[in-house]
Amino acid sequence: MLAAAATGSTLGLAGCGDLGGSDGDAAGQTDNGTDGSDAGGDGSGSGEDASATVALDVQSEIQAAREEVRTRVQEGNLSQEDAQAELADAQREIVAAAVDDLESYAAGVDGLGIDEANERAGAVLVSGPAAAILDALGAKPVSALLSADDFPAPQEGGQANGS
Repeated sequence: MLAAAATGSTLGLAGCGDLGGSDGDAAGQTDNGTDGSDAGGDGSGSGEDASATVALDVQSEIQAAREEVRTRVQEGNLSQEDAQAELADAQREIVAAAVDDLESYAAGVDGLGIDEANERAGAVLVSGPAAAILDALGAKPVSALLSADDFPAPQEGGQANGS
């Protein structure tokens, strides 16, 4: 089930391609995850937990922040360096808020857990019963489910913008 939900969705983790550094060329990776069968064999998804990458839907908020910063630069109220730092801070805050929203959602769903978050890429690794993971598609901050193999590992000492 999860592999089918992930097909064609590797590009656009949270609409933040510039943050994650992904070129989206991962079409062959979608069948590396769960094949939709559960280890219990009863079809209920209760036999064994599955994992998936959740792409956060923050593109519109980030675009609004970009427009606001761009306007302030054009008006002369903000330097380019300050604009870059402010935009990076705004992006982190927007994604962190979406992660918090997803954590709140997961707290109310039996068995659904947040394993790891990559706020820079706008992605969260979740685990739990397959049905609970699929139901997460209805959560407000979620834009797509991808294979757990598609989770972008946070980069140590990455290229911080203006920090």
